[in-house]
Amino acid sequence: MRWVRGCIAFAVAGALAAASLQLGDGPAQRAVSRAPLVAADAIDPDRVATIVLERDGVQHVFERRGSAWQQTEPVHHAIDGWSMRQLIGRVLKAESVRTVELGDDATRAARLAEAGLSPPAARIELREDSAAIGPAGSTAASAGSPVAPRTIAVELGRRSLAGRAYARVASAPGAAADGYQVIDAELHEYALGRDPKEFRRRDLFADLGAVDRLALRAPSGDMVIARDGRNYRIESPVRTRADRVQVEELVDALRRAKSGGFVSDRPVELSVYGLEPAGATIEVDSAGTRRALLIGDVVSLGAQDRFGMLDGTTTVVRLPAAVLAPMIPRLERLIDAVASGVRARDIASIEIALGAAEGAPRLTLRRETDGWTASLGRQGSGESTAGTVETAAVEGLLKALTETRATGVEVAPFPAAELLATVSFIGFASEPLDTVRIARRATDGRIVLENGDGVLRLHGGIELPLTSEELGFRARR
Repeated sequence: MRWVRGCIAFAVAGALAAASLQLGDGPAQRAVSRAPLVAADAIDPDRVATIVLERDGVQHVFERRGSAWQQTEPVHHAIDGWSMRQLIGRVLKAESVRTVELGDDATRAARLAEAGLSPPAARIELREDSAAIGPAGSTAASAGSPVAPRTIAVELGRRSLAGRAYARVASAPGAAADGYQVIDAELHEYALGRDPKEFRRRDLFADLGAVDRLALRAPSGDMVIARDGRNYRIESPVRTRADRVQVEELVDALRRAKSGGFVSDRPVELSVYGLEPAGATIEVDSAGTRRALLIGDVVSLGAQDRFGMLDGTTTVVRLPAAVLAPMIPRLERLIDAVASGVRARDIASIEIALGAAEGAPRLTLRRETDGWTASLGRQGSGESTAGTVETAAVEGLLKALTETRATGVEVAPFPAAELLATVSFIGFASEPLDTVRIARRATDGRIVLENGDGVLRLHGGIELPLTSEELGFRARR
């Protein structure tokens, strides 16, 4: 039986030797303690401005512009900065657990191929920007002598057993001749185990700041909104005041909007996706830069999600219906539902003309320190009667026209034939501020308010004191 035990011992020894070779412990090994794969002073991670990742025969180039990262090859797209910092950190924190020497020329090629380094499975290159750090932390300019931006390159081989993998620093002096390293496989998992598309940002309008102008262009017509100080105006299809709260919610929806994924890079025919021409376009002007989102066809029959593409990129993305809906609101929702944009405290006098007929009542109200005075006359006549009105009634009229929101908004011509009154506001320098026309629509009995912008603001019920009786006019004796 001794010969049986001898055979078993020989087989176990052979298996251990094979495993040792798989772990890089074969001939030409040189055991070392854990050491950084890349020297600590080889490059400054805070000044890395370009990352090149070569894998699967494709070169992916990522460039830092200010605080933002962009992919410039093989596609143009915004990149998640956290992902880039992770990639830089994993390269610089990778540790070698042993070095495998290549040996002489006769064995070098075979050992590199066995480790998956000829050719490498991937190559990562980190480049500093032009303001590279000089000696003792000084910049090149302050040190007085130019310092070239530093570059390091790491080649990744195949993975091995027990969470190990092979790599070598290609840019280190003598690295190619000396050997390669056995490292933990975290760097391989991050650089090779992830689809490069996962580095991209899915934000449709990445890092969007204050919006100066927003346009939704569609075959049915354009809707254009422009910022005016702290407020917004609608410039098309009507020129009117915009509801600031609703526009800010729209801008927030643009900031939050993310694609549902990446469909195709560099498609040959954009028309296949309904993007040439696009079915609709959202243009956003911010900080002097215009960005545009092209919206195409639905992704499949019966679906509501659509294809999309950011202008200036080469990638078709999926636009979820739940993301698109708040970015394309109805025009009526964005219109300021208050009849006048004038502030009540800026009004010095009010002129009320009841109807449009010659001889119809005309009432002029003037603000005083302790209330309002009034003069009552007839249209077309210079005669009038001085008096006073109830302050509460005038304040109610101002609230109705400068604060109360309409229950409905329509873009339609004003029903001039149903005019009830015209109310004009005058400022303290006798300048005209605004004029609101008031009508009662015969079809549904609703009160219609309009201030010359082609927008009807509808009220089912509203306290609107207009006549001398409703305002409590009392002639002076």
